Amino acid sequence: MAKKPFTTRLDEEVLRAATKIAEKERRSITSVIEIAVLEYVKKIEEKKEKPSS
Repeated sequence: MAKKPFTTRLDEEVLRAATKIAEKERRSITSVIEIAVLEYVKKIEEKKEKPSS
């Protein structure tokens, strides 16, 4: 998948948390944020597939 650059703003606390995870997992902050977004998308898609009660 091609990567497309974009600019965003994050709350300082969120950025600190992402930085901490990136350092611990030896990943880039971009990678940590990308993984978080992909997991969120998966969660939302799974929620849509479940019938509502």
